[in-house]
Amino acid sequence: METNTVLKRIELKQFSNRLALEMGLAIIELVKNRNQIIGVEIARLNQPVFLYIDESLPVDKHHWIKRKANTAKHFEESSLSVRFELERKNRSLEQFYGLNENEYVAKGGAIPLFVDGAGLIGIITVTGLPDTDDHQLIIDALQGRFF
Repeated sequence: METNTVLKRIELKQFSNRLALEMGLAIIELVKNRNQIIGVEIARLNQPVFLYIDESLPVDKHHWIKRKANTAKHFEESSLSVRFELERKNRSLEQFYGLNENEYVAKGGAIPLFVDGAGLIGIITVTGLPDTDDHQLIIDALQGRFF
């Protein structure tokens, strides 16, 4: 995946808890068809709306979701684009930005949700696959249907 082709945010016309449910179920349906195992969370800025973590994943996956989402929320761009930018500049979250790596991680899989006229309203996060695949899964499941 090229750095200049990484989706940084998802732009929506509107957002609701019902839409979050539909988005989450679309991701779950795609991973079932692909025989993949993941965890996914769709959250408003301070309220989880949709959460699923496959029971065969390690118990720390909820923490990975939180760390990826924190990164996307802080930078208001996808955690994968943050990862690529840090790598390009040979920087780290902790050393350059002072962000505790127990709370933030520069790995793909979290994409911020923006609503036209309202700005950042939430984060969609996937974990369980290689981080570039986590990022791409969100796009594959939602692009053309939700954005």
